[in-house]
Amino acid sequence: MKCPSSSKTKLARLACALACATALSGLAHAQANWPTRPVKIVVPYAAGGSTDITTRLVARNLSDELGQQVVVENKGGAGGTLGTAAFAKGSPDDHTFLMVTQSQISINQFLFKDKLGYDPVHDLQPVGLVAQTTNAIVVPMSLPVKSFKEFVAYTKANPGKVSYSSAGVGSTGHLLNELIKTSLGLDMVHVPYKGNGPAMQAVVSGEVQLNTDNMPQLVAQIKGGKVRPLAVTTSKRWFQLPDVPTVDELGYPDLKTTVWFALMAQSKQSKESIAKMNTALNKVLKNPEFTARLREQSLEPTPSTPQEVSTLAESDRKKWKGVVEASGAKIDN
Repeated sequence: MKCPSSSKTKLARLACALACATALSGLAHAQANWPTRPVKIVVPYAAGGSTDITTRLVARNLSDELGQQVVVENKGGAGGTLGTAAFAKGSPDDHTFLMVTQSQISINQFLFKDKLGYDPVHDLQPVGLVAQTTNAIVVPMSLPVKSFKEFVAYTKANPGKVSYSSAGVGSTGHLLNELIKTSLGLDMVHVPYKGNGPAMQAVVSGEVQLNTDNMPQLVAQIKGGKVRPLAVTTSKRWFQLPDVPTVDELGYPDLKTTVWFALMAQSKQSKESIAKMNTALNKVLKNPEFTARLREQSLEPTPSTPQEVSTLAESDRKKWKGVVEASGAKIDN
């Protein structure tokens, strides 16, 4: 609001100043009492996937913590970029947030040929991490290797004869296996499938010799004895696979990767709403009952500060930019 500056309008200036003060007081009061209405979390994927399931678990618990209903809205398409762009470019709203994986924040900007539709650094700001999960490196039970080092030796002895499956070009599985390939100098062939189901069936049947993906995608096949896990990609052994070594233990620290979920806000969102949401989120993530529910989904709750999200996202950008460029992977919008 801009007040007139002419000396002939002192009364108008006084009225305007009072109006501005009232408006600012009202804004400060609203921020201090945030949230004042239901909160929405946008999921840039279709319903039913791991991001959606995780968000709905969080939303139910946040509703109790915030004292307001927390609803979930799915806006899927183009690997999460459509919903993320719509959120980032939408009208500022202190009561709307976005759930992302590192794909929307640290990978997709290097994959999409055309304009992404948003800038993950300047159009979004972090609220907090929600959860992380490990990736697992698995092979068919029929492959004559019992360890990751044996697999590396087998692949080097059979250049160009070892293939790996993924859910498609630019998918997490594709890039994870490209990281293994480039880091260790292996000659492997990428076989893309239409989705995680066919990609997993290919390694179960022995049609391909390798698959690397996140635990929610692999845990059933591992627990069912359909594939052999050779390593996990976190620094510590995964709680569901205590007998499977980490890449750190095996001497391959460059292969350390996690899949993470984070809550984001628009760049112009108020610091007050972000701080209060971070506090509420971290309380939920430290709840033992919630932790147990999340672990059922092969996820580990990860309380954090917004700055820790930024640091992790930037580290991942550096890693995945190199992998994408080395692989030549591109996705048409």
